[in-house]
Amino acid sequence: MKMERLVRSYMITSNDSTQEIDSIISSVVNELHNGQNLLSLVQSLGEFLTSEDAAIRAKGTRLLSSVLSECPQEQINNSAANVLVDFYCERLSDTTSVPDLIYGLRPLSQFGTFRDEHAIKVTKAIFANLNVQSLQQIVRHEVLQILDSLLHDHLHVLKQLGPEFVAGYIQSMDGEKDPRNLLLAFSSIKLIIQEFDISSHVEQLFEVTFCYFPITFKPPPDDPYGITADDLKVALRECLSATSHFSKLAMPLLVDKLASSSGNAKKDSMETLKACVPVYGSIAIVPHLEVLWDYLKDEIINATNDSFELIALETIQSITETLSADGIEELDQLQQFLKTIVTECLENLKNPELKLAKPCGKILKYCAMASDPACNIVISATLNNFISQYRTSDLATRKKGILGILIEFIAAIRYRYGSVEDVSAIRDQGFVMPLVSYKDDMFEVFSSALLGINEYNELRLCGLQGLHDMILLNKFLSDNEIGVILQYFNKIILDEQDQDIVLSALKYLGNIAHYKPKIVLDITLPIFVSKLPNIGDVIEKGSHSNYSKILDSISKISVEPILFEALVPEILTKLDNVLSPLSSVNCDYTEAILQALHSLLLKKSSLGHTDISRYVETIIPHLLARCIEPTLNFNCELEQPSVFCDLRIVRVVAGIISTITKSLSVSEQATFIGQIFELFTRGNTSYLRFALPETNVPFNPLALESNSHQKNLTLCFTAAIGSIRQEVQSSLSDIFEFLTRIVGICLSTTNEIQQHSLAQLAASILNKWDQESELIQFALEQVLGELLNQLSSISGSEINRRKSLYLFLWLTKALVLRTHQLGYDCTGQIINLFSDPTLGKQSAEGIGIIISDSDILNRQGFANIKILYKQRLFNYCVPIIIERFKSSDDVTKHNYLMALSHLLRNIPKQIMMGDLPSLFPLLIHSLSSVDPDLRASTIDTLYIISFDAPQIISEHISSLIPLLLSLTQTTDINTMKVRMAALQCLGTFPDTIPYDILHPFKAKVIKELLKALDDKKRLVRKEAVDCRNKWFLFIGPKA
Repeated sequence: MKMERLVRSYMITSNDSTQEIDSIISSVVNELHNGQNLLSLVQSLGEFLTSEDAAIRAKGTRLLSSVLSECPQEQINNSAANVLVDFYCERLSDTTSVPDLIYGLRPLSQFGTFRDEHAIKVTKAIFANLNVQSLQQIVRHEVLQILDSLLHDHLHVLKQLGPEFVAGYIQSMDGEKDPRNLLLAFSSIKLIIQEFDISSHVEQLFEVTFCYFPITFKPPPDDPYGITADDLKVALRECLSATSHFSKLAMPLLVDKLASSSGNAKKDSMETLKACVPVYGSIAIVPHLEVLWDYLKDEIINATNDSFELIALETIQSITETLSADGIEELDQLQQFLKTIVTECLENLKNPELKLAKPCGKILKYCAMASDPACNIVISATLNNFISQYRTSDLATRKKGILGILIEFIAAIRYRYGSVEDVSAIRDQGFVMPLVSYKDDMFEVFSSALLGINEYNELRLCGLQGLHDMILLNKFLSDNEIGVILQYFNKIILDEQDQDIVLSALKYLGNIAHYKPKIVLDITLPIFVSKLPNIGDVIEKGSHSNYSKILDSISKISVEPILFEALVPEILTKLDNVLSPLSSVNCDYTEAILQALHSLLLKKSSLGHTDISRYVETIIPHLLARCIEPTLNFNCELEQPSVFCDLRIVRVVAGIISTITKSLSVSEQATFIGQIFELFTRGNTSYLRFALPETNVPFNPLALESNSHQKNLTLCFTAAIGSIRQEVQSSLSDIFEFLTRIVGICLSTTNEIQQHSLAQLAASILNKWDQESELIQFALEQVLGELLNQLSSISGSEINRRKSLYLFLWLTKALVLRTHQLGYDCTGQIINLFSDPTLGKQSAEGIGIIISDSDILNRQGFANIKILYKQRLFNYCVPIIIERFKSSDDVTKHNYLMALSHLLRNIPKQIMMGDLPSLFPLLIHSLSSVDPDLRASTIDTLYIISFDAPQIISEHISSLIPLLLSLTQTTDINTMKVRMAALQCLGTFPDTIPYDILHPFKAKVIKELLKALDDKKRLVRKEAVDCRNKWFLFIGPKA
């Protein structure tokens, strides 16, 4: 039989021939798949499994276990499961075969026919026959995994074993040292504690777990298992905090560890106490309260580490919460504990401006956070004292210290009783927050601190924060009281000269607007809007800072839908009232208003607000009407035009249109785009809903004869069409014809704004085109056909060739983004132009257009962008650039270097690392370029490489240092940007390059940098000082 031959082949094959052994195992498994019975394998193995030679028995068992690990479920029926379980359990006394038996028990226990009675039998056999801790680590791990699996899959039946199972498991893990096994054992111990009756084994369970406390494990370098000390600490902590049975044993030891340990061990002790105290209960902790308070207090007051201070505070909170949880009879213990704390803290808070005040304030805060009774005790024992102290003090720093403590109390109240930020997080429902009776006093002290004209800023900032935090308390202040505070904030923002206070007020007001928008709508927004210039107001030069501050304030507070809805008509009215003549002052004001509107829309979009789409019917037609109206004048290019003809204004309007368009649903976009097409291609202005002046000048911005102001409005057309979804574009009629028309206008127009805008629009349409056959036809005929011929024609005019190239670059980008093969064909044609005397530089710069991120072709605008498009473009271009660079003249070499610079600047750094050895000579060559931008860009690349691939820098250090030093000197080519970049790059070398390689250059660098210390530019001198200091301190190999 074939099975017997396979078995005998396995048995005579050397254990070292792993490949041959694996092949035999696979063949046996195939036989089982093809109908052979598993019991036939057992029968074939019979003589080997019963051999007197232990090694032969073990090897036979190994084959059976290996096959079980890959055996199909259907092969193990009830009968087979019974036989196998009996066999494996009986053989566990065979010491030599144990590792192989365990290897088979694991898959066997996972089969569907492995029943509850099997789980009992296997468990008993393991406990009876195995001295687990005498086995190798990997075998121990398998045993623990089997037990863990049985616990999770057959818990209900294993619980019947009761103390027998608990004792057996303790014996199995006692003395374990391997972190992988401990992590598994801790998990099982936690489950055993929670599910089994451990009352007769409490001490043994405690000893077998607490002996590992505190965890001192440090993972080895490059640990493949990824087990950290924190993993073990958390797992052990969960065991120790799983039952109150451990309390009498654990508490004295934990307190002792807290007293005797330091560093991470002390932190571990505090974290364990924090976790255990709620489980152990007040009875267990009361005898240790005094010593716990002393140790934890010391850790907070003398804190050298924020994380240690925090866990000590949280431990005090946990103790306080536990003392609060056991009913009325235990409140005496709570009151006594808090009395000790409050008394000591108040003593230290007699001088709240001193060092001890802040930690004491935190202690009181965390006590108050613990429970409603604790909060009432702390507040009633301290607050009157603090308010009285504030009123009688003349020392501003002392007042600030007191307000800092009151702010901590408000934070505790927010935690305990909830805030408007998260009403669902209220921990004490139905309780009255203890601050209510002190509300007027707190309102008074925070208000007086804020409004005090002569008070120093830190105190006023505390007043601001306190009033803000009171507003956020749940159901604490009335709407009228909040309104009074908002009036304070309004005055600060409008009249205050100190920017720190203004910015803080703005930040707080923006937060309040999020949670209390109706009150802000009534109290604040009307005031701010009224401060903006009105119709007929003369906007004077130098007034920019006044209205920009107000617009910035409006942007901060008007994000919520109710506020934005109220703001939009006001903003549009302000825009209508701007005096029409184009002047720098009027234009600046109009641009500022529109920028504020745009920034609000962008923020709303980032927050996922759904109300943006409604403004397609108000904001967009209104702004388009304002932009179109002045272009319908016969003499608009001769007379002083409207501010809405200014390109800056048109660009912001286009940005607003794009943002709103992106927020629309498919159906909304389809409707809107239909209206936009009617407006821009047919001059149908009905969408605008405004009465435009009677005129014989049609609105036809795509016509060659239109005035330049109309052509500039192509920016708005592109913003709308370029922001639609692919499925909306697919519904447009005859994309091929429309795209061909756009390309024709783009090449014919003399208006550069229109040309660039339509090139980007064409790219957007081509990128989203989902008809592959039509796309290929267009690309071959129009892009790689007519367009390529025009830009390649030496006889053509330079202007036309440059137009053609610009369009060709954007259409190439459209294809490259979707990693279309024709995009790489186009890219190859662009690289061919690097040697063209007319278009070479523009072509090289064009690589930047193709690979850089775009305002129109992006995922937010629904462009078709493949994840690895930059990597694929880089991998396509770099080999060509490296190869052709070698044989090029100096001018063409510069173009290749410029293209390479764009590629390196726009790809993730990990992409370029594999090509660095071949690219590095080109980078060094770039440092000698006459182009300052190329020099600066190359130095920035070298800066990154010095951290990520210092070995390559080391190989070229003798060439790099002289070049970089020369770039720190003042010349026409070495701009300030170049000099600073060179100094920053040189400054990285002492931190990244080995001492023996860099040290020979130290004296020369320090000497040469003396010149940079006298640079005319202060920022360059600063970089020179920093760089030279690093080289001075470079005195030997790092430890």
